[in-house]
Amino acid sequence: MDLSDDEPGNLTDDPTPHDDFDLHSVLANLSTEAPSFEKFLKASTKFHDSHRYLINQFLLEPTMMRKKMNLLFAKHISTVAWGLHPEAFMRTQITPEQSGELSRSLVKTMNTTDGAVKKDFRPWRFVISTDEKSPTDEASSLTKSERALFLAILEEMMCEDGTCKMSWIHSIIQKEPHKITGPKCDEFMTRMARQKYITLFDSDIVEIAPRTIVELEPWLRATMPGSLKICEFCRRIISRPIYTAECGKCHSLSHFNCFKNATILSKQDRMECSKCNETLTLDEVNDQIVIKRTSGVARVPILNFRQSTSTRAASVDSPDDDDVVAKIEVDSDDEPGPSRKAPKAKKPQARPSKRAIISSDSDSN
Repeated sequence: MDLSDDEPGNLTDDPTPHDDFDLHSVLANLSTEAPSFEKFLKASTKFHDSHRYLINQFLLEPTMMRKKMNLLFAKHISTVAWGLHPEAFMRTQITPEQSGELSRSLVKTMNTTDGAVKKDFRPWRFVISTDEKSPTDEASSLTKSERALFLAILEEMMCEDGTCKMSWIHSIIQKEPHKITGPKCDEFMTRMARQKYITLFDSDIVEIAPRTIVELEPWLRATMPGSLKICEFCRRIISRPIYTAECGKCHSLSHFNCFKNATILSKQDRMECSKCNETLTLDEVNDQIVIKRTSGVARVPILNFRQSTSTRAASVDSPDDDDVVAKIEVDSDDEPGPSRKAPKAKKPQARPSKRAIISSDSDSN
């Protein structure tokens, strides 16, 4: 209703008095007792609003120091959920080992549903990357030969299926620009595995790890545009082609999880290729992954497997006994559930194959 100037409304002041808001008086009524570390750790194992808050912070800051992540979680849950003073959580004393335990628990819970069962569809994937002073200095202070060797290894991995052989690495360290001794090479590889840039599965297989993709993606896109395989759904780098879905007509690739998530969102078991509209089913993707894992190649046998442009060493039957092996357990999110047996009756069809190949990055990963 409009009020004209000659018809003033019957407006009266609110008779209820309002005092000035005093933040100090509000905070004075809150408890400043420091919560125990055990209470924080127990709360970190069950997914709730504080975990959602932390995920939202990661959307704004994809890479976060472990200490900052723990502090954000502790402050939110102590003030919002427990109703404590904003400074109460700062009085909790924890050791570096406890800090690492809390961060691992948070990452595990955020990667699961209610801290117990994996989701069918997750738009995020969290990976822990060490941030302690000594490992950071250790990883960054590489010699000229070590840097050249690491770049050569990356090129070989990106041209192939995300892996390379230690026998090949031992062959290229005999000449410049990555000439180093065998023991120093083994020490370097163990160090990079400890920093989670690579994963050593056995004495002769080296696999790229999610940290390399996360931290070096801009550099990889700038220096290796012709060697990179890009997911058609998320447009991120595919590190393990053996875990991907591949169109049998135009050979475009997508992460297994991206393809599976698309089928879940569309509520159907098949998807059309975004480039050529060829249909690819989830069962075909799973079967081809089994075939590629069994054969150990990045593409199904009926496809023309592109050989690497990198220089390859002659095959070595027995790995060097001096190889240092460090197995790093990485929770690969893109690998499909329990391994399936290869289909016995199925053989390569005459029609174009609709095959999948695999990727362990996420991620992240």
